[in-house]
Amino acid sequence: MLNTLEESFTYIVDSFTDLDKDDGDALLFEVIDSFPQIKAVNEQLLHLFKENSEMVHIMHVFEKVQEQADRLEQTIGNAPEKQEILREQFFPLFAAWHRMIDYELQPYLFS
Repeated sequence: MLNTLEESFTYIVDSFTDLDKDDGDALLFEVIDSFPQIKAVNEQLLHLFKENSEMVHIMHVFEKVQEQADRLEQTIGNAPEKQEILREQFFPLFAAWHRMIDYELQPYLFS
């Protein structure tokens, strides 16, 4: 799911300059709508790995991702601000969190 979300972000960012990609806003809100599910899984992971300081840190990084998602939702109607937040803050933070969670869970997924 996280790989699909990251691909969606790439598409959305590309849609700012590629006029053939006219469904970027709709896709963005679908992506943001998936965040409650991610948050629920994160809470379960936090419970399972509460003794793992790196996992606790990663869960706190996701809270920052969620803050950016909330901020992004407030930019409806302000395309330049939305694009800046998405390109400069939200997508890079999400991608970093995605890499961290993938790395930390790797031993459990492929053992």
